[in-house]
Amino acid sequence: MMKKKMIIISIFIIIQLIFFSGCLSGDDEVSTNKSSDPPATPTNTSTPSDLEVEDSIALDPVQLLSAPSFVWPSNKRVKDVSISNNGDYLGGLTTQKVIVQTPTENLFTNIIWINANLISFSDSGEFFAIADGDFVKLYDNEGYILNSYHAGGTVNRMCLLNNGTIIQGGEKTPHLSAVESDGTQSWVWNPGSSTARVLDFDYSQNADRMPVGVNGNRFYCVSDNGKYIWYKDVSGEIEDVEMSDDGSRYYILTTDDIIYSFDKYGNKNWEKELNVNTVEIAIDKQGEYILTKPGDSGAKVFLLDKHGDVEWMKPLSDVGVISISDYMEYVVISEKRELRMYDLAGNEVASYHLDGEYGTFFVCLDMTPDVSKMVLGTTNSMLVFG
Repeated sequence: MMKKKMIIISIFIIIQLIFFSGCLSGDDEVSTNKSSDPPATPTNTSTPSDLEVEDSIALDPVQLLSAPSFVWPSNKRVKDVSISNNGDYLGGLTTQKVIVQTPTENLFTNIIWINANLISFSDSGEFFAIADGDFVKLYDNEGYILNSYHAGGTVNRMCLLNNGTIIQGGEKTPHLSAVESDGTQSWVWNPGSSTARVLDFDYSQNADRMPVGVNGNRFYCVSDNGKYIWYKDVSGEIEDVEMSDDGSRYYILTTDDIIYSFDKYGNKNWEKELNVNTVEIAIDKQGEYILTKPGDSGAKVFLLDKHGDVEWMKPLSDVGVISISDYMEYVVISEKRELRMYDLAGNEVASYHLDGEYGTFFVCLDMTPDVSKMVLGTTNSMLVFG
């Protein structure tokens, strides 16, 4: 009996040893598989990530403007264009036609609009808004309508925040208002005169106030929740208003061809008379530079610094669009059928000649902050570069 027990115990021990050995063999196999992978990059390495490598690729302006990557033949004047910061979503419109381009499809190409006037994408590209007659309509980036808001009159200016809030300024009450993504009106501001109308305003999600230009020679400073803060009288009618992204610098252009610079508290920094018919200004994100656009009877484009000093001047006429990249790398100006890119020193780095089949004149422009993608409207087409 004792002998049988010893045999059974021996068999049990042998089985346990075989099982244990198999477990060790399995661990060794896993360890071998791991060791065949590429060695991990040390934590103190200076090798950049894929994102950093992508971001470090320098823009080639010549390649960018070599030819459009997409053309929408609208057959009518494209009145407005917009593009998201990442360039994945963009759109343009004529009075009765709209196109919105997403990474997978083109939206709204078969819809007739009443009186389309403005289009705006949120920076993220999650939402876009279209002003159509007296209505402002909000959509998600798949083209589904989220709300439709009656503005009471023609909308002159519109911007769209990343949370879907629309800020619009126009001809009638409410002159300036904010409408949430669910259609709720969160605030309203009116100049206090029945004859006033909002011509222009500028807004930044990084600032707590904004400049608002109305008809007449007065512009207002309004908080980001629609509260009056202060106003200033200037010489001439308000032509254009711009604000740096942080809200520290305001630039005001009047019909007297004077540019004013104010700080956020209403203190005037300087004023500059240009002595040439000027109808529009553009600034970079930081407000370090101001670019001017001459009117029909003007023939000079200026680049001014934040102190109002002239960096350079170019004798250009029949100017269609102007822009400065957000990070002060490039200046874009069109003259007749020529679209040109300059560096900040005023040296031309690339150009594109507008073929007759795509239009005779550049009308509107928007571009990504890094200028890797641009969308332009012409007298009969929308062109995408990049």
